[in-house]
Amino acid sequence: MHEKARSEALWKFGGYGFIIAMTMFVIIPIYWLLVASTLPQTEILGSAGSLPRLLPGTNFLDNAQALAGRQNANYYQSVINSVLVATVYTVLSLILCSMSGFAFAKYEFRFKEPIFLGILGTLIIPINLLVIPLFLLVSNVGLSNTFAAIILPWAAYPVGIFFMRQTMQSIPDSLLEAARMDGASEFQLYYRVALPTVRSGMAALSVILFLFQWNLFLWPLVVLQQDKFTIPVALTTIVSQQTPAFDQLMVAALIAIVPMLIVFVALQRHFVNGILAGAVKE
Repeated sequence: MHEKARSEALWKFGGYGFIIAMTMFVIIPIYWLLVASTLPQTEILGSAGSLPRLLPGTNFLDNAQALAGRQNANYYQSVINSVLVATVYTVLSLILCSMSGFAFAKYEFRFKEPIFLGILGTLIIPINLLVIPLFLLVSNVGLSNTFAAIILPWAAYPVGIFFMRQTMQSIPDSLLEAARMDGASEFQLYYRVALPTVRSGMAALSVILFLFQWNLFLWPLVVLQQDKFTIPVALTTIVSQQTPAFDQLMVAALIAIVPMLIVFVALQRHFVNGILAGAVKE
């Protein structure tokens, strides 16, 4: 018994140690980013052999003002652009993916499985192969250099459709049949029965969709001009300089991750519950 208890204690100690190590692996770079955003460039670069500074400085406002005064890009406008695009995209994609997932999970129709497999098959197509045909398409319909051009092509996100299909399968068929017997229409089944039942799944998917659009780089770089740049594209204007302004870059990177952290922390509980619910099938 003592050997068994000792073995369990060692496994538990090792597990906790691994979790703590991985947590520090994630937190330390974020903390250093926070510290570096408050330092002048000379202290960020430091000197050979010197230890990095671990406590925040007093230059954050100066760095932020220098970032605002950049001649080749309006970074704060790109932050507004990213928030707007990611929010609209998340709402639109949630609607489309939840409708598609409900249809694939609860209805039978011809070629249902081949259509679903075809949708999932689009995930293996590299975005590099889609850039030219998509650019020609949005140019021909007059959407070049518009936010619609970076929202609409990915609105019916295959990962979102798959996730919502798996989540919707956890809804008992008897619940839908009872609602039908009470006179509910098919849209009411979706809106008043299915959606409230899978709230956690919707919250989890909203985090996934928001982060996907927030981090999208190649397509916005191709289709947008400077006044419509989103954060990932605007960051390249700082990094691509011959002598990058690291003090401004640190502030820009810090601002870029704040909305993502807010979204994830706000929906963390629902995100975990939604992921677990999506793994359960009736």
